[in-house]
Amino acid sequence: MNISRTKKLTTIGMLCALAYIAMVVGRIPLVLFLKYDPKDVIIVIGGFMFGPLTSFTMTVIVSVVEMLTMSETGIFGWGFCVVVGVKLQ
Repeated sequence: MNISRTKKLTTIGMLCALAYIAMVVGRIPLVLFLKYDPKDVIIVIGGFMFGPLTSFTMTVIVSVVEMLTMSETGIFGWGFCVVVGVKLQ
């Protein structure tokens, strides 16, 4: 499957935006300290489409945007989010 670089880049950007929107809208608290985060499902779909390196890149991008906009834990939460995201891929 031959995909042009521009099409791949725009698709990855749209998947990152969808993952961020899913994270903002779809956070479901399960327990006092634990929340379900549906962004990983979209990132895994991107990984199936383009490979594990793209999935890692999407994880880092969405985690950085989350850290800058709505994170309560800062850099520690970012690191944990990236480690868990990579583990799921």
